[in-house]
Amino acid sequence: MWIVVFGLRERKRATTMTNYSRAKTAPIVALSFVLALGAPSTLAQDDSDATLSDDTPDVAVAETDPDSIEELVIVGRLYDAAKDVVSERMDRDVPVDFVDSESISRVGDSDVASALRRLPGLTLVEDKFVYVRGLGERYSSAQLNGSVVPSPDITRNVLPLDIFPADLVESLAVHKGFAPELTASFGGGSVDIRTKKIPESFVLSAELKTGWSSAGRNGLTYPGGSNDRWGSDDETRALPANLESAIETFRGNFTPLNIWRTVVNGPVPRSIEDARVVNRSLATYLNRDIDLEPKELANDLEGDFLVGQRIYFTDQWDVGMMMLGSYSNDWRLKERINRRITNPNTDYSETRRTVNEVDVTLSLNAGTRITDDHEIGAMAMLLRNTEDDAATTRTCVQGQFNDCLDTGSPVQGRIYSIRFEQRELELKQIDGSHTLGLDTIDRLPNALLFLDRIEDSKLTWYYTDAVATTSIPNEVRIGGQEPLDGPNGNPEEFRIRSTGSAADFRFSDLEDQAESYGWDISVPFIGVVFDLELSGGYDYLRKVRNYKQVSLGLGSTDASFRSVSAGSPSEVFSDENIMNPELNINLLLGVGEFGSESYIAANVVEGGYGKFDLFFQEKWRLSGGVRKEVFTQFSLPVDYLEFDSSRVGLNTEEDVNAFVETILQSEEFYPSLALTRSMDGLWDTEQVQLRFVVSRTVARPDIRETSASTYIDPITEARVRGNPELDVSDLTNFDFRFELFWLNGDNLTTSLFYKDIEQPIETVQGGATEDNVRFNFVNAESAYVYGIEVEWLKSLGFARAFLGDWTDLFYFSGNGTLSTSEINIPPGAGVGNITNQTRRMTQQSNWVANFQLGFDSTDTKHAATIVYNAFGERIYFAGIDGLPDGYEQPFHGLDVVYSWYPTNNVTVKARVKNILNSSVKVEQGDVSIIEQTIGSTVLINVSWDL
Repeated sequence: MWIVVFGLRERKRATTMTNYSRAKTAPIVALSFVLALGAPSTLAQDDSDATLSDDTPDVAVAETDPDSIEELVIVGRLYDAAKDVVSERMDRDVPVDFVDSESISRVGDSDVASALRRLPGLTLVEDKFVYVRGLGERYSSAQLNGSVVPSPDITRNVLPLDIFPADLVESLAVHKGFAPELTASFGGGSVDIRTKKIPESFVLSAELKTGWSSAGRNGLTYPGGSNDRWGSDDETRALPANLESAIETFRGNFTPLNIWRTVVNGPVPRSIEDARVVNRSLATYLNRDIDLEPKELANDLEGDFLVGQRIYFTDQWDVGMMMLGSYSNDWRLKERINRRITNPNTDYSETRRTVNEVDVTLSLNAGTRITDDHEIGAMAMLLRNTEDDAATTRTCVQGQFNDCLDTGSPVQGRIYSIRFEQRELELKQIDGSHTLGLDTIDRLPNALLFLDRIEDSKLTWYYTDAVATTSIPNEVRIGGQEPLDGPNGNPEEFRIRSTGSAADFRFSDLEDQAESYGWDISVPFIGVVFDLELSGGYDYLRKVRNYKQVSLGLGSTDASFRSVSAGSPSEVFSDENIMNPELNINLLLGVGEFGSESYIAANVVEGGYGKFDLFFQEKWRLSGGVRKEVFTQFSLPVDYLEFDSSRVGLNTEEDVNAFVETILQSEEFYPSLALTRSMDGLWDTEQVQLRFVVSRTVARPDIRETSASTYIDPITEARVRGNPELDVSDLTNFDFRFELFWLNGDNLTTSLFYKDIEQPIETVQGGATEDNVRFNFVNAESAYVYGIEVEWLKSLGFARAFLGDWTDLFYFSGNGTLSTSEINIPPGAGVGNITNQTRRMTQQSNWVANFQLGFDSTDTKHAATIVYNAFGERIYFAGIDGLPDGYEQPFHGLDVVYSWYPTNNVTVKARVKNILNSSVKVEQGDVSIIEQTIGSTVLINVSWDL
């Protein structure tokens, strides 16, 4: 039977091929109901029980002779689950890797990003973005149930995969070979997150989790809002309405002179002194109750539930619904050291952060199935991921105001900062699948019976509407100094610096809206010698992004300010001190060196394809086709401090020309050709397959990368600036895969790949500031990457004769990748003198390794897994002006998961993550410029299933 899921379908062809395609909108929806018209008239006539579906549990009661012998076969939980995804991988015409929900649960991964790093050639960056075959996130794409969704990440246009909890996932598919039905924005691979299916019968489950980290329990916090436990700000941190109104009233200029001029033109003339009072009064509206306080961190708290039901009206018509919800609230301590390569022993900073991460997920699925030929489903989903940071940073720079080694009057810098980032994704999907099967043909009028010549033709369609938002209200950074009792000695009192922007208050909001729809149609032709399937489809995607940032600075340069500068931020910037005219505390709008950070942007991708899939003698398979995509993208700076037509950046001819330069357009054809050779019974295997795929694809720059705005990189804290002159990168891809599948479920896969890239986009160092470096993006001249991947699943039962029967209880699986790359960046690329014009590509690792050793007890009551994941060093950014490239060092992750199944309904799991206590490191030359601790984590959870 077919499974209906909002946004996800098992799309199986009549042939041995699985086609992962999609559908269109209103006309297609209407057509879907027309195709099913004949079904309701016969539903009442069907009184037989619903047929047993493919999803019926393995253990079933059959009507047999009472004297017959019932045989029960027990298979290891994970080993059996790992074999389930093999059949789908075998049926694909291009290389695809899978990981199923049972495997994800077994190794204890809590989100999609963590789960994907178990697949061959995949590595994880910033715990959010998956890099495929050493290519950065711009060379990969991610979909949810085959649809593109917008990104709620404020620093990137690509989808952060950490916001999707593992409990939501049925399976993950990573396409490593391009096929025409996929989007042409394809480099290293394309990830499809496939959510849980509506069950065949009533299900109810719940799970509770808790845990703690080795990083410690003594953290920091600050006064927040009443809804923080739900990851939502209650307007406590929001930009006050009085200040928003003042920005309009004073036309984006809070200087006393402008305030005086603005009010002078009004009904009540005032003096410049009165204008200063107005300025100080506006400052009192800021939320300054932000003092950092010590906090004993609570244990992790996580929980989720799932309830679903399918109602069978007849064996030809059923309706199903499913609701899934999850919640997690975790506290973590993170310590980071940043060093300057030029003077690492004297110029550095040490940061101690406390991060409170809250995740909330709610998903509602519903669908109907009419015979095995027609299904329509819909899904509504809310994902919320919030990180609340409180941090204190000690800074030392020789010869500056914070010289910790000064022999006369040593002083260290001290920065207090808070950051609340709320990311949300709201999504609605509806889709359908309609097959011209026997049930449908029997109900057609006589005039349409000729359609039986194209029996098993299929139409699929989809429509997705999604909105992603990111809110960072009242991000605060307050700088000060602490005198030391000697060089590198103990700090004395903290004093806020006497600068005009000693306290920086930043308010940021992003909204991404995406609408996508499409359809696919496939028609099979069954012959004596060969089978042929022809297919085609259409996809449309429109994304619009609005980003607004407002910065406010609070401080004083007056010498009298020192008399009150000692103390906490709320004490120093109290209403009394702010309103004291002798201290000259001022509020400034638009402080900082970023310029205009706000912008609007959009891109539209319209594509269509045609494809053939030819099977010959059940041994050979040739498939291919071509996809055409029309792509348009633009980014337009918006200056919210200007209040005329120029606020949208098009007031002058120069503005217009600058906007035109940001428009990126392309209209190209992207072909693909795949050849598969299947052989049965070779080397005692069930099947052997050889695949070869050649294709042309494209990698497009992110919206943020083509804007002229600047943002802060979350790992390096470097300022990253976009480049409006970036162009697309064209790729030529070659893939060869050799697959062996044994009868007992063991398998071995070896893949070779080569990619030639024209105008690849690279991250390079673009300069330095007092606090940190600056990054930029450039188009290089050319690049290539090639390598080999090996993946296996092997039961250790082969060693039974040497070690005993206990080896049957263990299996060993894993994958390894060896690869290399080279990029050429010509002189004069626009970002300074690049040190190494020929080198490896950024983020490309020469090796990636994933190993799993698993155990399943004979009574299926116990299971355990040891999981190891590591990658080789990779370039994080390219150096300039003779400085070496920055390399992210290998991260060796070792996790252990133990599961106990005391009853058929209860599961108890214990997980220890990052046992080796590995940390994130970035080295530039022989200097470790970034060191970020992660800590080990212990997690325990109990789940119950009805």
